[in-house]
Amino acid sequence: MNLDETIIAVSAPRGSSTKTLIRMCGPSAFDGCEALCGLPPVRTLEKRQFSLGHHHLPVLVAAFGADQSYAGQDTVEIQCPNNSTLVDRMIQEMINVTGGRLAEAGEFTARAFFNGRLTLSEAEGVCATISASNDAELKGASLLRKGALASRVESISKTLARTLGLVEAGIDFTDEEDVVAITEEELMKEVEQCLSTIESLLENNISMVSLRALPLVVIAGQPNAGKSTLFNALVGFDRVVVSSEEGTTRDAIAERVYFGNKEAELIDIAGIEQSTNVVTDAAQKKTASMIQKADVVLYCVAPHQDVPETSSHYLVIHTKSDEEHAHDSAISAITGEGLGSLKEKVASRLGDQLNPNEQALALLGRHEQLLRDAKRCLEQARIDVQVPELTANSLRNALNAIGGITGQVTP
Repeated sequence: MNLDETIIAVSAPRGSSTKTLIRMCGPSAFDGCEALCGLPPVRTLEKRQFSLGHHHLPVLVAAFGADQSYAGQDTVEIQCPNNSTLVDRMIQEMINVTGGRLAEAGEFTARAFFNGRLTLSEAEGVCATISASNDAELKGASLLRKGALASRVESISKTLARTLGLVEAGIDFTDEEDVVAITEEELMKEVEQCLSTIESLLENNISMVSLRALPLVVIAGQPNAGKSTLFNALVGFDRVVVSSEEGTTRDAIAERVYFGNKEAELIDIAGIEQSTNVVTDAAQKKTASMIQKADVVLYCVAPHQDVPETSSHYLVIHTKSDEEHAHDSAISAITGEGLGSLKEKVASRLGDQLNPNEQALALLGRHEQLLRDAKRCLEQARIDVQVPELTANSLRNALNAIGGITGQVTP
């Protein structure tokens, strides 16, 4: 990655919007903009005419100096019509004029880190935000991106750097009996303070990996028990085919659904029946596997069906309340009768879900390991507190471990 090259990329989400954003960043960004459409004053948004050979395209242009931009380099943002052919032509013109190239994946954020605009953990938060697959993971990633972890460990880093400096100063003046840079009591106090902060982070942390897996809610039952109709009702749209003919559902179909404020993976599986051929045998094996993995099983029972023996994670749901001989507590996925109560029951079965916050940060495995390394070094410093040289070495190792989280190691 060459930081001295100008990079260009589409910096808006792909989709069918009427407009998109092209970002140009690097040493030649301002000169390129001036040549193609004229450079507006920094931190202003102005109308310009982008030159495309003999034609001119109306665009909106904004410019940001190195000290004002996300990446820490001169940056130009051009808003233009979202036409793929047009956008490709504009990018090629920018490359030709600046001598630049297309940006690599994550390069704008990488430049922000290398130019001191983001800490390493904040840059990792950007990456985690992009790859988040559910709301809890997104919240954890957003806290990282906004610097919640960086701000917590920065205070540790400052304390360690100050304490280490005093310990090393004491070593330098060891032959001067009347010079005491830091007393043993003061040193222990600083070490204990850092240990307390690290232990708090480790005890309350939530593993980012654990946020990726949502609880599984499986809808099971015999054929024609109303499983697919209930699935569609809980999802909120016609996701699966509903038919009076048995065996319509053959494979496990999943959608993400909220039960109250709790997100879960809702799965519709094939009806439980005897295997009669290779296809039904495969479907039944899949059904049995999903039921075994489920956190909650909604076992649907139609008016003409018997209630089977169930396990503790089963919730028996009598369906088709609009039919004759329906159970007294039956629900109707068609009219919506009883669905609200069902969602509340499922939510109570799901229990407490992980919820990242300022006190319980979501950490990557790398962060946890570095915090443990720092803790181990500080515990060693506490043991060696009467030997300044050993204490200084342990403090230096702890400082390096903390620096591995933010990407900043102080000499």
